[in-house]
Amino acid sequence: MLKQDQGARGVQDAIGKALAIIPLTPNQWTMLSLLVALAAGAAIAVKSDLALGLILFAIAALFDMIDGAVARARKETSAFGGFLDGVVDRFVEAIFLLSLMFVPLPFIFADARVWLALTIFLGTCMPSFVRAYADHKGVISKEKALALGGICERSERLGLIIIGLAAGLALSMDYFIYALMLVCALSLVTIIQRVSAVAHTPRVRDLR
Repeated sequence: MLKQDQGARGVQDAIGKALAIIPLTPNQWTMLSLLVALAAGAAIAVKSDLALGLILFAIAALFDMIDGAVARARKETSAFGGFLDGVVDRFVEAIFLLSLMFVPLPFIFADARVWLALTIFLGTCMPSFVRAYADHKGVISKEKALALGGICERSERLGLIIIGLAAGLALSMDYFIYALMLVCALSLVTIIQRVSAVAHTPRVRDLR
């Protein structure tokens, strides 16, 4: 939702204009976010340094959010850039969440790895899949597919994960598991919202 919010877009565009002077292409910003995410994953999985991993992941998320803004500022937007950004988005999230499977986390209703796996499936994968598959099957137009929203899109999801881990480091890692549980629940709602939006488009209603 934040990515489509006009206020958030204005902030991103302002940052994009400021960073456009740096001699990096938008696609290089995208790949830089992947490299930083890999460093975050290594810090967590190899060094068990959650604090450093959190900082690096937040930086990776920031780089990923500004690549499009830099592209708009430099008038270098492209279909391939959008495609690459979407692919890297999923890798950045998955790398971070998978790395957390290598550190001990509290058991709350289920093993922490279950919540991490559900977050990857329900949050990282399924909302994007619903949008892409609706477009692929032609049940809605590409424009309407891109406009599919929901209560917990990527910006909200990353925000909850970052805040949850920060609270976990400062207080108790139980809060991080609660954040993952919340992300799973809200992501499921988002999936339902998107499927419902597709089902209620005139083209689909006429086929039922």
